[in-house]
Parts: sequence; structure tokens; C-alpha cells
Amino acid sequence: MNKFVLFKNEFYLNRKTFWIWLFINAGLLAIFAAATDLVLSNAGLLELLESYPQAILDSFNINPESFTTYEGWMASEPYVFLALLLGIFAMLLSATSISREIDGRTGEFLFTTPLSRRTIFFAKAASHLLQLTIVFLASTALVFLLGRAVAEVGNAQGLFLVFLTAYLLSLVCSGIGYLLSCLMDNQRTALSLGVGFVLLSFLFNMLAGLEGFVGRLAKLSIFQLFDVLAILKENALPPLPVAAACLCYLLGLIVSSEILARKNLYL
Repeated sequence: MNKFVLFKNEFYLNRKTFWIWLFINAGLLAIFAAATDLVLSNAGLLELLESYPQAILDSFNINPESFTTYEGWMASEPYVFLALLLGIFAMLLSATSISREIDGRTGEFLFTTPLSRRTIFFAKAASHLLQLTIVFLASTALVFLLGRAVAEVGNAQGLFLVFLTAYLLSLVCSGIGYLLSCLMDNQRTALSLGVGFVLLSFLFNMLAGLEGFVGRLAKLSIFQLFDVLAILKENALPPLPVAAACLCYLLGLIVSSEILARKNLYL
């Protein structure tokens, strides 16, 4: 077995998860895109949104003024759900990468091959990165295609950068997932902690805008890393949050590979 064969095998093992989450993302975004005309032409909806507390609007990146364009609409609730689903998908892949081999006893064969543990780990991570990238690009392409069909995309660059931040957040989730997978020998435990982290982070994000201790919990959310509305307005990504997201992913890969290389495996 070489690393390319391992790469293809990992891609094949995760094929069902890949297709399911690809269709979930595509289907949900298609529903949001189909509702564009209803949202943009509904003057009463804008008045209703303006009556909502600012804390609720901030939780879903909703700015009533942005509901006048297709990209403004897609950068609100559709973006929030895309970031959540990509984060969960990334966690499903990463948190089970090593713990599945140990828990399922398949590591008895895998870790006795001539390949080093680091090679095995990075081959798996490369496969996950490809699948995550395909889901992101396919979802983004669908949004742009539907946007041309149902409305005019006036700020294509800004919309792409907004969606790119969801991809960067999923990389953060991947980095954390790899750490859990290498630290935990039980697949369910690693997966539960990983998905729980994403959901808890999403819950904390919904608390943004509230006052007091509850509002401060929002700072613990990875979904607070990017100001989506500012990115859409300025057509530029903030360098520090981008660097922080990439650093979390790289550190997760490096530290996890070292943990696996030095870990005593009881198979």
C-alpha cells in the first residue's frame, strides 16, 4: 500500500457522507435562492425585520438594508447555515479519521504497513480536504448559477469572499477534529465532542448582541471570527482572521500528527 492508494481508499470510505452532505448543502442553498424574489420584493418583510431586536438580527447576520440585493440576502441566513453545515461535515470527516481505525480494529492492519503514521495521517487529511473543497465549490457555484437565474448578482466578488469565510471556518473545525480523533480511541466520543463543539459554537454565536455574561459567551464562538457584512461591503477579507483560521488548521494537522506518531496504540 502506498500513500496514493490510502488517499483513494479514504475518499471511497467517506463517499456516502460526502454525497449526503453535498446534496444537503446544495438543496438548502437552492431553497434559499428560490426564495430570493419573495424576500427582495416583500416591502413588509423589511419593516418586520426592523422591528426585531438587534441581537436577533446579529445572530443570523441580518441587516435589513442588505435585503435589497441577492448577495445581501445570501450573506444572511443562507450563509449562516452553510457555515454550520460545512463545519459539521468537516468534523464528521476529521473527528473519525484515526479514532475509527482504533475503535474498529482496522488499525491492526493499517498501522503495520510500511507507511509511517504521519504519512497515513496526512494522506487521510488530504482526502478530507479535497472532499470539503468540492462541497464548498459546488455549493458556491450553485449559488452563483441560481443567482443569475432568479436575480442579478451585483457583487459577485463580495459574495464569493463571504462564502469563502465559511470554508475557512470549516478548516478550523477540521483542525480541532483531528486533535479529538488522535486523542480519543473511541469513535463515538470523538465525533460527539466534535459535533457538540460546532453546535455549541453556533449557539454562542446566536447570543451575540445580548448584554452581560451571556453576550460575552459569543466571543467564544468561531462563527464570530469574521464580520460577514463588512466583508460584503468592502470586498476584502480581513488578514488577521484569515491567518488565524489557517493557523488553527495547520496547528491541528501538525500537533495531531505528532500525537499519533508518539501514541501507544492498543489494538
